[in-house]
Amino acid sequence: MAYRVGIVGASPLVTNRPSTAPYPLVGEIIQSHVASISALADLELVAICDLRQKRLETFVELWNDRWPDVQTYADYQTMLERENLDVLTVATPDDRHAQIVLDSIMAGIKGILCEKPIATSLETADKMIEACKRAKVPMVVNYTRRWMPLYHKVRETIREGAIGQLISMSATHGGPRAMLFRNGTHYLDGMCFFAEAEPQLVWAVLENGFDHWDRYLGDGGTDPSLEPSADGFVRFTNGINAHYRGSKMIPTISKMELTGTTGQIEFMMDGRTATLIPDGSTPIDVQQITLQTDLYQIQGMIAVYQELTTLIEDGGESICSPEEARKALQIALGFLKSHSQGSQLINLAATD
Repeated sequence: MAYRVGIVGASPLVTNRPSTAPYPLVGEIIQSHVASISALADLELVAICDLRQKRLETFVELWNDRWPDVQTYADYQTMLERENLDVLTVATPDDRHAQIVLDSIMAGIKGILCEKPIATSLETADKMIEACKRAKVPMVVNYTRRWMPLYHKVRETIREGAIGQLISMSATHGGPRAMLFRNGTHYLDGMCFFAEAEPQLVWAVLENGFDHWDRYLGDGGTDPSLEPSADGFVRFTNGINAHYRGSKMIPTISKMELTGTTGQIEFMMDGRTATLIPDGSTPIDVQQITLQTDLYQIQGMIAVYQELTTLIEDGGESICSPEEARKALQIALGFLKSHSQGSQLINLAATD
């Protein structure tokens, strides 16, 4: 049996065809939602919705050979009423996730994949979490790096004690799309993944020109000029400190450094390897060790969809449940509150 899948949102992230691996390699490089669904035999794409007719036309042009019978809609509620969907992908602008998720649960959906960030306010995120719990509908939030081997290799290395006790983390996020919510929460989520604790305290400074941002005021992540970058600090409940350095004015850098009592691990966020730098008695004694990831047939977004079908059939906990995704949102909103109060230290527990 194949699960009937519908998608709300038809941006290139959703509809791009796979790219072909260069000679002499064989295969496809899959990075979009539709391509990921196409790679799994137990998923059948039956409908897609977008307010922009041009995007729907582009989907048909790209995928008519593979999905000739997919129905297109301008209204997601009509799609939910007509298509008897099992799985819904919510890939709309950031600030429009919540109502679609709530409506899909009311329509009897069996599983939801929601793009990140989960929402743009804690109130709406909590409504989504509660609705999923009440209806027993699994929802996975697409912080895709949580399904990449490098993330798990780094966390396993930390757990094994290779750098002693993890003390601090630093994430550098540069380039024109260094927006706090749309792209930046990937880094905040990464900090939560490695800290394995709840965020407790934050302070931050936003990009110049965003002093009015005491709450989310963006356009859903489309125009980078409408959303601030930020430079912020996080203290987790287990004492780990983390520094997020986001700037549109620096080169497109995507890097994390994790420092413990006896060493450090650093890696590029989209890389395949990480570097372990153990402590040495003198600088000349320090040797860098490359951490190689294991090889997996399925990872990234394909693994996200595969996990969701497993949760529908067998239950269990997602590697990026709504509760986990809420942490990154909580930090981002805490950054806004800190900046609006003159970069005061904010206790996140007091803001819930």
